[in-house]
Amino acid sequence: MIDNDTVVLLLFSEYVNVLSIVIPASNAEDTIGELLESIKAQDFHDDYEVIIIDNGSKDKTEEIVKKYINTLPIKYFKYEKSLGVANSKNAGINKASGEFILFLDHDVVLPSGTLFKLSTILNKENYNIVFQLKLVYPNGLIDSCGGLIDELGYPRELKKGEPAENQCVDVNDILYAKGSAMLISKKLLDELKGFDPNYFYEYDDTDICFRAIKRGYKVKFLPISIIHHEHGALPKDLRSREIRLTFFLESRRLYFLLKNFSRGYLFRKMPKVLFYLFGSMLMDLVKRRKPYLFKARVKALLWVISKLPEIYRKRKNEIFINEEELIRRGLIVKHKSKS
Repeated sequence: MIDNDTVVLLLFSEYVNVLSIVIPASNAEDTIGELLESIKAQDFHDDYEVIIIDNGSKDKTEEIVKKYINTLPIKYFKYEKSLGVANSKNAGINKASGEFILFLDHDVVLPSGTLFKLSTILNKENYNIVFQLKLVYPNGLIDSCGGLIDELGYPRELKKGEPAENQCVDVNDILYAKGSAMLISKKLLDELKGFDPNYFYEYDDTDICFRAIKRGYKVKFLPISIIHHEHGALPKDLRSREIRLTFFLESRRLYFLLKNFSRGYLFRKMPKVLFYLFGSMLMDLVKRRKPYLFKARVKALLWVISKLPEIYRKRKNEIFINEEELIRRGLIVKHKSKS
């Protein structure tokens, strides 16, 4: 019996697939067709399924998906309201039957041969590794070759904005795989208990990868390129976009740090974390003259304070490591102030 999800289209497989492609989508009429068309064109002979988690789209996303139900093994679930990034992925995990799950944003495109290249690593030897594919903008510049974080928890995407040709051609260790193109086994996802639902937007991918590393597993960059248009789900007007982005980046960064890092590390770094946070608030008022960003950071701080009891409970069941080892490996880097 199907649960209380609002299921629009459903094509169930009666056997276990090798690969489940999970695509969270929201008002994706401009991009979802091109992505599905690129999946349809793949030369991939293993069993796979495409799971689309629709976060309350009000446009023609559903209509476009319906065009592919006879040519792709699609499972389509539509929710009345947005689940947020982490919960969308968790919903996809719960529906997936594949041994591996490839998470894709709805605004990416898979070049010919992408899934065939991926098939070479879909084996038990890679059950305990998280992979990220190479994300490239349509203009040939790099979006991401994987990510590091700095000592204050800010993301550092490798090679972003640089020409993609002849760069990022080797498999490398990274700290996190960007959720726009993340490959991970169902076995590892089950062990990690999926994505933390508190990450409505941002840091869901950083968190799950960091938790994998703390358990002794690897996160690696895989030099298989896909195209990322990066339409995103943020508001189109600049002010609303800035407010939303500032709130989620600051609130989830602080939550991520407080939940995942050892007491010793937090004792050493929190003064610097708070210095830069309050400094940014002051800059919002004095230099940037954007009081709405000041309010967004205050709101972010209040959200984190409201989550402190939950953070305390989660820390009791969390594994902690010596962060100095990650610094030595170059996965956590020095913070650089923006000029």
